[in-house]
Amino acid sequence: MFIKGGGLVEMTEVPSEVSGGGAGRIKLICLALHHFTSYVNEIDTPLLSPFCSSFQWKYLGDGSMICLSDLPTGALAHVSSYLAAPSRALFAVALNSRDVDSSDIIGCRWVALDFGDIEKDLAAKLSDDDIRDVLHSIDAVNNLKKLSLNNCINITGAGLNPLRASTIIEQIDLSLVGDHESPYLDSEESLSCAEVLPILDSIIERGEECVLKHLQFPLEWCRIEFTESDFHAFLARYNDYLSSEVVVCLICNSNIDEDDSMPMMQMSDYYYGRQNYTCCQCMKHYCHDCVQEAEDSNEIYWMSSICNKCERRYCMDCSLERDCPCCLETKQCPQCEENVCLNCISETTRCHNNSCEGKIWCDTCIIQHGMFRWCEDCNEGYCGDCCNSDFLYGVQGCVDCGLSLCKECRETACREGARNCTGCYHMALLLALEERERLSQQLHEEMHK
Repeated sequence: MFIKGGGLVEMTEVPSEVSGGGAGRIKLICLALHHFTSYVNEIDTPLLSPFCSSFQWKYLGDGSMICLSDLPTGALAHVSSYLAAPSRALFAVALNSRDVDSSDIIGCRWVALDFGDIEKDLAAKLSDDDIRDVLHSIDAVNNLKKLSLNNCINITGAGLNPLRASTIIEQIDLSLVGDHESPYLDSEESLSCAEVLPILDSIIERGEECVLKHLQFPLEWCRIEFTESDFHAFLARYNDYLSSEVVVCLICNSNIDEDDSMPMMQMSDYYYGRQNYTCCQCMKHYCHDCVQEAEDSNEIYWMSSICNKCERRYCMDCSLERDCPCCLETKQCPQCEENVCLNCISETTRCHNNSCEGKIWCDTCIIQHGMFRWCEDCNEGYCGDCCNSDFLYGVQGCVDCGLSLCKECRETACREGARNCTGCYHMALLLALEERERLSQQLHEEMHK
């Protein structure tokens, strides 16, 4: 891939004499440079136009060629200042591969690095090597406080190794999505617990030197609670680390860890793997009981609440500053009669029963009043009304083994011999008979129309 006429062109068009070694670095500089191609043409030097990924640029006058890396570092640093931070770092990494001192381009003020600041398709192409080189170039272990891997779906996490044992990093967002974006990815992410967890362990193992305040994990890691997994074991270690210091609510001054029944990290049930009490934006702490009236209205807000769309926890101040722009269509919660945004509601809190008449419950009623039940196998949720009144489609608990499963999962487990439980086999038989009766009734009605 190279730059031609200000746009991106496929790598197959690169001349063979320049497409050999270093093609990966060449691609990096092209990906970075396409942000400011139009600006380069306005530099007060002989007019240059991007020609190809060999770092050669052509004078429009006599047709001679020069290397981009031969340009003065000051000029390159000035041009790169118009780039988003991740693109500037990628540009510097590419120049380093050409033995160019890029320290002026990198600069020294690297407090935060958010890959959501560049195009989604560009971030999706980055590899672990790219992430590693960027973190090395900015000396992340000694500088970086906040890291967000938005849209970096092509990495395993090995590229985060430069952060190992950091005593500077305060926040790492591994969710791969931005604020108020659904955590459900269109494509399969490759972020690996085996690669990431040892790096996180090396950070929290620094004890009193560690300043880590907030972690956001990918939804895929949190979908199913598995107490024997490496991820669950890390959650326990991270929870111990967070609980080792006194955490006080900024409103009521109560000791959160002592006064609240929920741990610092959600270790079970709904929102498994999420961090409680800490706002993902300002990283301030609020208990789950405190409320406050908004300054510009009479509305009362919880000081700490979870966005139903991105499943991040925000404090009232940050959620009002970043008001979700999609809340145009709402529906009334049948339990408390509060309005619920249909666009923001989490997919895991929509009843999986298609005949549920489209009822939507708010998070408060789901959590506090037990209005939802989740299948312990597929993790699909069913509302309490369906579970109590519709034996065929709801989640039911077995009186013998206590396992709560939906119809499909219980039938599949019994059919494949995975459940050695008389109660489950009895329920599966009743489900099959009820399904047969329903289909028979449906056929009878159609024949007499």
